[in-house]
Amino acid sequence: MNNCLGVKKMKAKILLVEDDPAILELGKTLLLKLGHQVITAVDSDQAWELACRELPDAIALDVMLPGTDGFTLAKRLKKNQATRRIPIAFISAKNEPSDIVEGFNCGGSLYLTKPFTVTALKTTIDSLLKARPKAF
Repeated sequence: MNNCLGVKKMKAKILLVEDDPAILELGKTLLLKLGHQVITAVDSDQAWELACRELPDAIALDVMLPGTDGFTLAKRLKKNQATRRIPIAFISAKNEPSDIVEGFNCGGSLYLTKPFTVTALKTTIDSLLKARPKAF
């Protein structure tokens, strides 16, 4: 979408939380190509701070992070008044049925397993944004 100056408008602000530099760069590059604004974090503490300050439209959250894991962060985000309505998609190498159930129990809307395709990541983010509450 272009404004009257011909500048592409950002579609949504996405917080991408991933400690693997290659996956973080891949995800960031894809989301930017899709027109989204991307903010990144490499651990739960940084993600918490950014989520509270930036109030992104959606969060793509790794489960296995240094320190506090993604499941615990998601629970914390869902208990916080300012961040509880931000939709979360877990993106993780943890692919056991119990992991996926835990992701939904922690407040995740979607669960994408690694390795993932570019199409799968795009579809996940698109679905997450369509499902988000209209009024924040």
